[in-house]
Amino acid sequence: MSDSPLETRPEARRWSWPRFWRNAGVIAALVGLGAWFAVEGVVPNLVPKNFGVVDEGAIYRSGVLTSAAMSDVIKDHGVRTVVDLGGHEPGTPGQRREESVAQVLGARYVRLPLFGDGTGDPNQYVEALRIMTDPGEHPVLVHCSAGSERTGGAVALYRMIVEGVPFEQAYAECSEYRHDPARNTRLRPYLERWRPEIERAFRDGGEIAYDGPSPQ
Repeated sequence: MSDSPLETRPEARRWSWPRFWRNAGVIAALVGLGAWFAVEGVVPNLVPKNFGVVDEGAIYRSGVLTSAAMSDVIKDHGVRTVVDLGGHEPGTPGQRREESVAQVLGARYVRLPLFGDGTGDPNQYVEALRIMTDPGEHPVLVHCSAGSERTGGAVALYRMIVEGVPFEQAYAECSEYRHDPARNTRLRPYLERWRPEIERAFRDGGEIAYDGPSPQ
């Protein structure tokens, strides 16, 4: 009788640290790849990024969404207007894709760009408030990139100007959606500086004289 493979290859039965660490590395890489795919490829399509309800049936908030997630949000909440506060650069594939998804599903897409820290032309916030308070635009989805700074600023202004919520309470809500005052030190003083003029322009239908920097 011929020897079995294990009998002719005794080295196959020996422990090998190099082989162990090589296999462990391969397994770790596969696990890491699977986790990355779940986080980057699956989860964003199932769970809308930083999504929240501002006023049920009227106003919702989020970070930038994948096409699948945006489609679900628009369908699930009957969104009629999408306000993009700068989640996409103009003319990029992401911006065109979002606008196309909104239009295909019958929603109006409005882009009101602000800087990532929530600063910029205060007239953009005025226009956002006009849309957020117009029943003809409801339900509205307001978003930026992370859903924390620009969106947080818009919601804080809505709370203060429309709902009469005190500044500290309205600003504290920003932190519930990942705004970190220590990391972004510009949002609070911006809101303190411009809130009165934003409220005036919002209430009288005018504009704010602003000659500072503003994103395209």
